[in-house]
Amino acid sequence: MDISSNNTISKNNINELKDTDRINALKGKKDEKALKEACQGFEEVFLNTMMKSMRATIPEDPVFGKSHAMDMYTSLSDQYLAEKISKGENSTGIGEYLYRQLQESL
Repeated sequence: MDISSNNTISKNNINELKDTDRINALKGKKDEKALKEACQGFEEVFLNTMMKSMRATIPEDPVFGKSHAMDMYTSLSDQYLAEKISKGENSTGIGEYLYRQLQESL
């Protein structure tokens, strides 16, 4: 066997490995982005559930009473607030902590 043919084979193998590494790197970035979004979504759901539980402890308003419209308004308000908190700079950090823990498993 000729040394130059061995050299060509090893160069082809190296090029294939580089292409595989590029594909895996792109896939890894896509997986990391999806994981980051999932963790942020978990934090949002967690905060929304927490606010819903906290709101259940507040006594009924004697002036306005309890109505379906008021329940819908407070539910939407809590959902919006949970989304803004989880996506903002001053988030609770639950999503980031979960992301760091799960990132190792990618």
